[in-house]
Amino acid sequence: MLVPLRTQAESLQALEDLLSAIRSASERFDQGRHIEAKSLAGHLGALLHHCDDSDAVIDRLGLRDTLTWVDTAGVPNPKTTCSTAGLTLMRIRSRHHGAGEFVPKLAMYPPVPIRTRGGDQIFSGTRIPFGDWWTNPVVKDADGAEYSRKQLVLALGHAHDPESAAARDALESSPSLGWVVAGCADKSLCGSPVIASVRQIGYEVMRSISEQRDVIEAVS
Repeated sequence: MLVPLRTQAESLQALEDLLSAIRSASERFDQGRHIEAKSLAGHLGALLHHCDDSDAVIDRLGLRDTLTWVDTAGVPNPKTTCSTAGLTLMRIRSRHHGAGEFVPKLAMYPPVPIRTRGGDQIFSGTRIPFGDWWTNPVVKDADGAEYSRKQLVLALGHAHDPESAAARDALESSPSLGWVVAGCADKSLCGSPVIASVRQIGYEVMRSISEQRDVIEAVS
């Protein structure tokens, strides 16, 4: 895909601006401002999600099918009936502060085998094609409903298109996860894997970009 020079330069600047915004929101999240996950989701959506009135920045640069994306989750085992949150870890809190909380894995993942959509196994941290990475299920709730990176990002982001609305509706319908979308004030955001998962998606994106700077520079 050939991009006109001026548009190409503008799109590369838009990429850098979004990466800076993702980095800043991630840092604030790591400092304890977990509400930043919603801003982070908005930046990720602008980078990755194509809707009717706005092209994803990776599409403007012709990179959707060129870049590959770090997978630290794999897909839930279909034989497992319990809930799964593949992008997160559970941190046990002290008895004075409740039972536990979900935290993003960040770089704290060993190179262990994880499951692919087709049932094969790859090592955690392997890069996979965008279509699989974006739409593979990574969270399974207590009722067995599964959610992809795309659904988590769109549900928490601020885009107003049919796919985003469908993602919000799907997540809101989950009895165990939907309260995060509604912004329930009397629950800790860390009580749900959704917020930590979006932070981990931000980590995966930044890691993917840093590993493929040569590919991005080739379009400049």
